[in-house]
Amino acid sequence: MSKTAFLLSGALLSLSACALEAQPNYTVTYPVGVDANNTMAYLMNWDSAEKVDSVVVSDGVVKFEGHIDAPMIGRLMVNGKRGPIFIVENGNIEISQDGNSAGTPLNDKFTASKKRMSDIVKEFNSLDRNDSIQAVKAKGLLNEYESLPSKTYADNKDNLLGLYMYMQGAYELPLSQVDADMASNPVLANSKQLQALRNTLAVQAETGVGKHYKDFTVEYNGKKEAFSSYVKPGRYTIVDFWASWCGPCVRQLKVIKELYAKYKDKGLDVVGVAVWDKPEDTEKAIKSHELPWPCIINAQTIPTDLYGIQGIPCILLINPDGIIVSRDKQGADLVKDVDDAMATYKAPEASADAKSVPMATIQPADTVAAF
Repeated sequence: MSKTAFLLSGALLSLSACALEAQPNYTVTYPVGVDANNTMAYLMNWDSAEKVDSVVVSDGVVKFEGHIDAPMIGRLMVNGKRGPIFIVENGNIEISQDGNSAGTPLNDKFTASKKRMSDIVKEFNSLDRNDSIQAVKAKGLLNEYESLPSKTYADNKDNLLGLYMYMQGAYELPLSQVDADMASNPVLANSKQLQALRNTLAVQAETGVGKHYKDFTVEYNGKKEAFSSYVKPGRYTIVDFWASWCGPCVRQLKVIKELYAKYKDKGLDVVGVAVWDKPEDTEKAIKSHELPWPCIINAQTIPTDLYGIQGIPCILLINPDGIIVSRDKQGADLVKDVDDAMATYKAPEASADAKSVPMATIQPADTVAAF
């Protein structure tokens, strides 16, 4: 064989291999109804939140086909709305209107697990928990329901179904446990979501109870505000990370108002920090709820990244030395922490020099919003 023929033969083999690799090895079909025709549907990587593919809905059906070298957890987005979560793997994956996936090994397992959880809920709700015998059965069902994700993970540690089930409880785990699990399982270690959670937990550990608060600066309307300017040495400070659209945040305002009224003259300050919110909405909420304390507006993700805040409200209590002594408490738990702190606190007396300063020379501190 001539050198030219040999090179041509090698090139053809290479092209054949590429063509074989490019052949679709999975399909996904999902009926959404004709009302969704001509809208966009996206196949997302659930773990990385990246777009993998897009199609236009036709004949009331979303259909994807493609080639994947390794399975991934997928999520459909249809007309801007979140759709079902499933496993993208070799084979024909059929997703029903209720979001259950079937047709491949991991999807069949995934649906069986979800069905069992649904069956437990139905059976639990059908029981009369005032009846002693049925109450015992209900307790057993509740235990099974709570343990099912961890059991499914244990049975699927080497695949993505295990990752998905692990993530259902990962947000309640301590950093040490997450580190140990990631070290022992490559599937977990390679997860973008779990890596992000691990970093958040590490930041939380740096800003948890017993740690000194971290300062940050926010700019709004051309003015910079340092968080530290509201945390006065020698006084306790409640810090409320909140947003105007957050129902639980609004409910906690009443609790904080009562604590502020009770202790504002005994050494307690309050500062609000508006995160993940439009400044104009924050300002309206400050006025409508008649908040009597200053609020840093337009903080967005600056403090939530710094403090590893995953949800709001996130409420801190900082002691006179700048140490965080309570975090993520609400309602009665928050009241108890503040009551306990203030019960042993004695506000420092003003110095003789300070007492002699005429009131007219003392200027009020600037705040972001006027009340």
